[in-house]
Amino acid sequence: MAQALLAAGLQPGDRVAVWLPNSAEAAVAIWAAWQAGGVVVPLHAAAKGDALTSVARDAVPAWLLASTDLAAGLAPLRDALPDGARVVLIGDPARLGRVRQAGDLEWTVDGQSGSVQMQAAATATPSEPDFSNAAQDDDELAALIYTSGSTGEPKGVMLTQGNMTAALRAVNAYLRLTSSDVIYSALPLSSSYGLYQLVLGLALGATTVLDRSFAFPTRSMQLIAAERCSVVAAVPTMFAWLASTPTLDPFDLSSLRVLTSAAAALPVEHARRVVERLPQARLFVMYGQTECKRISYLEPDDFARKAGSVGRGMPFQRHLLLGEDGEVVQGPGSGELVVQGPHVMKGYFRRPEASAQKLKPVRGQAGIWLHTGDLFEADAEGYLFFQGRQDDILKVGGHKVSPREVEEVLCSMPQVREAAVTGMADPVWGEAVRAHIVLRDGQSVSADEVIRFCSSRLRGYMVPKAVQVLRDLPKTESGKIKKRELL
Repeated sequence: MAQALLAAGLQPGDRVAVWLPNSAEAAVAIWAAWQAGGVVVPLHAAAKGDALTSVARDAVPAWLLASTDLAAGLAPLRDALPDGARVVLIGDPARLGRVRQAGDLEWTVDGQSGSVQMQAAATATPSEPDFSNAAQDDDELAALIYTSGSTGEPKGVMLTQGNMTAALRAVNAYLRLTSSDVIYSALPLSSSYGLYQLVLGLALGATTVLDRSFAFPTRSMQLIAAERCSVVAAVPTMFAWLASTPTLDPFDLSSLRVLTSAAAALPVEHARRVVERLPQARLFVMYGQTECKRISYLEPDDFARKAGSVGRGMPFQRHLLLGEDGEVVQGPGSGELVVQGPHVMKGYFRRPEASAQKLKPVRGQAGIWLHTGDLFEADAEGYLFFQGRQDDILKVGGHKVSPREVEEVLCSMPQVREAAVTGMADPVWGEAVRAHIVLRDGQSVSADEVIRFCSSRLRGYMVPKAVQVLRDLPKTESGKIKKRELL
């Protein structure tokens, strides 16, 4: 595939948009684009409308590798591409004719042999391939990963070869995966968490099982059991199902040895329940951002005594907490987390002002630091406890309220599967707490019951004044709750 792209004219540094569902073809397309010297721009397979075309317009890709399975969204995506962009259609030959336009290239995969056939491939030499275009310098751009948009307009995070290599090295320094592992992921390859499952597996020579989604949990669990997966990368929604489903007995999960959680905050009660149900699996609770992949992790042996923590800092990095005055917090305390290390992004694509706001100095410290915008509390041993986004912290009657703390209490209710907390206008307090909850199957609860439960566990100003029961919480592709849509 890399040879075919080179023969068709791919140049070093060309941005290559990849719009494919989780599949072997997606893995080949991403790896081939890198091997040929391209910069990968993964697009979310389920994205539609502006969510898709705005990324394409911003990234200005020279190439689009697209699945014929997603034909319904192909026309507006084509319109968002710059003039001269090349399109490679991937999939069933019977469908290619319906969506093909003049100048498109076609790629079909033989299901029996796995061989790749692509227009213009005849001019590539099958022996002694020339991959001299492939990036050799750590400073060269490898990928543009677009942020989920939970805090505003999606931005293209520029990750270099060095960024990605450093992140892989640091993550596997504590996960300690090997070529014998089988990694399960239903995460979209357009997210940092999902993409790195594929990259880590390929880098190690391990097996990676790419599921389309976790929308049908029973089918996904059967896949995990059938493939004898040893590693499962999950988001809180998956943990919520594992914690609340009546039993896991129908699934043989004896091969499972590692569970990872990232992307969004994992409720402690969900984590405890899953650890009880899967005692043979070691749970790594992690925290990170697209802008640097990972920042902290909690060793499984520390889970019981440091429940609710996202652990301590990653290998090969420095991190600090900054108080409201911008000064470094010494010892235990709270503040904004800032990070420095080889895994920190180069910046946001074509957004110098946004880059300067995110990457800037810290008084009294050398170099440039990534300002996460997330508030944490650090204990005496340096363990970090997530409090919330700076913009999410509520101010109730002069008191600061961490939504995370209230959400933990809500998720400890037997009836509640997921919870989110936002603010609401209040004539007395100025701002009050509003709870949004999703119930477990077959459960019911009144707003008064929720308020009474919280009143017995929280200070008065932290207790929700209003409760909204929803079928689902709005989420980004990486599993983060879109709180803006709850306001």
